[in-house]
Amino acid sequence: MSDNEIKDQIKDALRAVHKQEPPAFDEVWAAAELQHRKARRRYATFSGIAAAITVVTVVSGLWPSEEAGITDEYLIADSLLSGTQWSAPSDALMPQHEFDIYREMLFPMESTNLDEGSLL
Repeated sequence: MSDNEIKDQIKDALRAVHKQEPPAFDEVWAAAELQHRKARRRYATFSGIAAAITVVTVVSGLWPSEEAGITDEYLIADSLLSGTQWSAPSDALMPQHEFDIYREMLFPMESTNLDEGSLL
């Protein structure tokens, strides 16, 4: 195939495409409106279903349970909490004292007696 034959085939194909008239504006507009209405209906249906599911979930969560009193989960949590003791992370860094410095000292830290005109 030569270049001229290829050019002729391309020209023939372009003429065939351009012979077709584009659709009328009214037809295109009607098709677009129909597609838009279908999309709006799908969106409205989806929104309605989501709202219904939300309402059912909220109502079922607010419905009072028939079981009143202590539940098993509470008993398990209570047993776990009563068996543990919290301590600050800095407690591991501080030295352990054998006595309470503020309660068990026999004499105050500073003297109120004057020794040569100054406090000891």
